[in-house]
Amino acid sequence: MALTNTSTAAGGLGRTIGDAVIAFNHSNVMYPLVTVKQAARGSNHVQFSDWTKLTSGNVTAATQATATTAVAITTAARTATISEHVIESQVSDLVMMGSGDDVEGQAGPALGNAVAAKLDDDLVELGKTFSQTECGAGSSLALSHIFGSMRQLRAAGAPMPYNLVLSPKQVWGGKGIISLLHNTALDTAGSSTTDTATARPVGMMGAKGEEAFQTGFVGSIAGFNVYWSDQTDEDVSSGGDAAGFAFSKGAIGLGVGAEGLFRVRTQREESERMTKYVCTGFWGQVEVKDAYGVYILSDVS
Repeated sequence: MALTNTSTAAGGLGRTIGDAVIAFNHSNVMYPLVTVKQAARGSNHVQFSDWTKLTSGNVTAATQATATTAVAITTAARTATISEHVIESQVSDLVMMGSGDDVEGQAGPALGNAVAAKLDDDLVELGKTFSQTECGAGSSLALSHIFGSMRQLRAAGAPMPYNLVLSPKQVWGGKGIISLLHNTALDTAGSSTTDTATARPVGMMGAKGEEAFQTGFVGSIAGFNVYWSDQTDEDVSSGGDAAGFAFSKGAIGLGVGAEGLFRVRTQREESERMTKYVCTGFWGQVEVKDAYGVYILSDVS
């Protein structure tokens, strides 16, 4: 995005125009769902602790006034290294003077949204790293896979709430969740192979089917809060599979820079008669507890 001459600012030069239409991403999906810790000043690393699960087998019956054997509580350190994520735009004075658009006012939000989308992209990529899986390449998503994810998270002792983050096609596609909540099968008049199939009215799966039909979305299903991100890979290894995942908040850690998550700054270049807009994000992400996540790879082709 470098608006350094009049030709690249088409649509807003020397004309009376309507409101600008900017292509924004559906961003900031993941930030509130993960464990976030801001780095202390003087540090570019944030460390998260992964505590080993203790089970009922670690508890033993004891005789009064008799010493028991100590159980080791072990932890593993997971470190998020903070790095810069940058996007820059250059807006020339000629564009500013000749444009009926609010180029200056719109540049910052447009750049900020792109950085926010990059944050989501980095976080959803971690969904592919969970060793526990449901469904699989070439397989269509089924409700049993959603319940299977719940089973695995509960077996790991993952604290609720549980989140289900899917791709757009895993939600609205022909092999997505919405399609699982209604039945469009055909009825036949009889058993003969010559009978003509007749369309049956769409049968919806209870309240969730009605919710999907009325709103086009399902906010929760099978104990999961449902989210979608357009940063989710929908063609994993060029196989037409989407990389959704289920997780508890402690599965992923996000380290934020000491001065905040991101900022937008301007720099004046008078000799070039332009203003540079620079948006920088400061973060690092890490998988903290593998057992608190389930990778849901499903066919969406």
